[in-house]
Amino acid sequence: MSLRDQKSFLSNIHPFGFLSSKQLDKCIQHLDIAYYEKDSIIISPENIHDHFFIIIKGCVHEFKDDELIMDYYQEDTFDSNSLIYGKTKSTYKVIEDLITYELEKNTFIELIEENKDFKDYFLNDLVNKLQILKEKEFTSELSTFILDKVKNAIVHNACIVDQDSDLLSAIKKSQEQKTSTIIVKKENLYGIITDSILKNEVLLKNKSLDIKVKEIAIFPVLCIKENDYLFDALSLLIKKNIKRLVVLNDKSEIIGILEQIDVLSHFANHTNVVDTKIKKAKDLDELKQASLDLINIIKSLHAKGVKVSHISNLVGQLNTKVYKKLFELILPSHLQNKSCLIVMGSEGRNEQIIKTDQDNALVIKDKEDVEKFYPYMQKITQALISFGYPPCPGNIMVSNNFWCKTQNDYKNETKKWINFPDIQNYMDLAIFFDSFAVAGDKNLLIELKDDLFKRLHKQDVFMAYFAKSTLAFDTPTTVANFMKKTNYIDIKKAGIFPIVQGIRSLCLRERIRETTTIKRIRILEEKDIIKKTMADELIEAFDVLGTLRLNQHIYLSQNKKEINNEIDTHELSKIKRELLKDSLKIVINCFNFSFLFLSRYGQLGPIPFRTRSIRPDFINFI
Repeated sequence: MSLRDQKSFLSNIHPFGFLSSKQLDKCIQHLDIAYYEKDSIIISPENIHDHFFIIIKGCVHEFKDDELIMDYYQEDTFDSNSLIYGKTKSTYKVIEDLITYELEKNTFIELIEENKDFKDYFLNDLVNKLQILKEKEFTSELSTFILDKVKNAIVHNACIVDQDSDLLSAIKKSQEQKTSTIIVKKENLYGIITDSILKNEVLLKNKSLDIKVKEIAIFPVLCIKENDYLFDALSLLIKKNIKRLVVLNDKSEIIGILEQIDVLSHFANHTNVVDTKIKKAKDLDELKQASLDLINIIKSLHAKGVKVSHISNLVGQLNTKVYKKLFELILPSHLQNKSCLIVMGSEGRNEQIIKTDQDNALVIKDKEDVEKFYPYMQKITQALISFGYPPCPGNIMVSNNFWCKTQNDYKNETKKWINFPDIQNYMDLAIFFDSFAVAGDKNLLIELKDDLFKRLHKQDVFMAYFAKSTLAFDTPTTVANFMKKTNYIDIKKAGIFPIVQGIRSLCLRERIRETTTIKRIRILEEKDIIKKTMADELIEAFDVLGTLRLNQHIYLSQNKKEINNEIDTHELSKIKRELLKDSLKIVINCFNFSFLFLSRYGQLGPIPFRTRSIRPDFINFI
């Protein structure tokens, strides 16, 4: 290989791409090519090598206490830790005849000292490493807009008046400041008066302009911080059906008004069009067309490098509106306030992006005739299928009478789930715990969850066994095993499920009502159930796994193939493969903790982590 080829080879291997041309030349000057036969031991706790390895061809396995924990192939590198710290607990064994570059230790250390990015890659914690890799692999020029903060958008001046100001004076002040929005200060609260409020509350009701502004202002006004992401502002505007947000600084002081029209023009995507179509739909056909447009939003945002959590949040808000509109179009008005339509599983967690299946249910007020609702629930299921929401393989849908019953009947079910635990009851409880009300009387679901938490009080043994399923997944206890026999890995079973189930188990015990996994993680961190380092690692891993899964779903959707979670690891780029490995490490390490935490409370004896007793449908449905 010529010097030019060597330089090209190295510059394409992360993090050598961070090195300057001069530093790469220095690196090449101190490179040797070495050959090792199969079964050779290159590094061990007793024999620390004095070179950094960059594989040209072959395979090396890393063992710790005789357990395989990592595999290295072409363009992979190892072992920086033994060079930097002068020790290792691992043994590196050649599995296939190895041809490798060897970089002298002194040169490697000098490069770390000379180049901050190169150093950060090897010395930062796992979260920072994942962030560096993701930035290199997943971001593009088009994606920079997702990093924009609220303060980077157009923020209009805020006209702030005291609650006892008369309306006429407030209007004059707003005209002087050239704004149509009036912010009303009431002690530590802020309210808002908009043009529509003036029309509805003053002009149409023929009120005097001498009234106090506090009489018509709406309290409290929705706010967002100037350093929050602009995309989060867009999600909030859509979720709440509002046209503006008050912008606060880090001291919670008002600095201006963020208008919906300015946010939409900033992103210039199709979201507002779909949102409007859903609102204005007069029949099922119009609603269907609006729902089918969601896939275009997903593809557009994903192509622009928008984080999976942002996409799922935005799509989740739009999906909620589809469900609510469908409920209103199909169910007679006199039945709507006597029931509550809920979504569950990934839909309830706001984490289903591509429409993979539907998990929904109906809670009906006690003493109502349940059979009156059955025909309408059949129509809802069929409509959702026509909208592109596939039927649930486990029949967890409102068209199934089991998931369409009174509040008291659900209370009896939760009692059975807890008192007579088996895998089906674990599954039903897990799905129901992630439920989210989308239409009707939401208090019906709130009361059900109150009852559920009450029944779970001091049920620590139940919680420990519920958490046991977290570890009953196909995530390899050794990260390397997922490439050992096959090049395919089920990304949901291996990584996403254990994160979701582990966090869900902890939240169930702590009576946390939040359903979204990332928000659940942050709440557990605030309650000091998990440490910040673990929370950060889990969120990064969850984002990586979700991105890889979405890549697969979009690819299959574009090629009109059945959606699945099987990732071909041989088709992954080196960086994506490294991201996947590091993410699975986090899954394994963190959820040994989750199980130990809950089993400690349940006073269980030792339960092996490598259990495979869980039914596949438990993973598939939740």
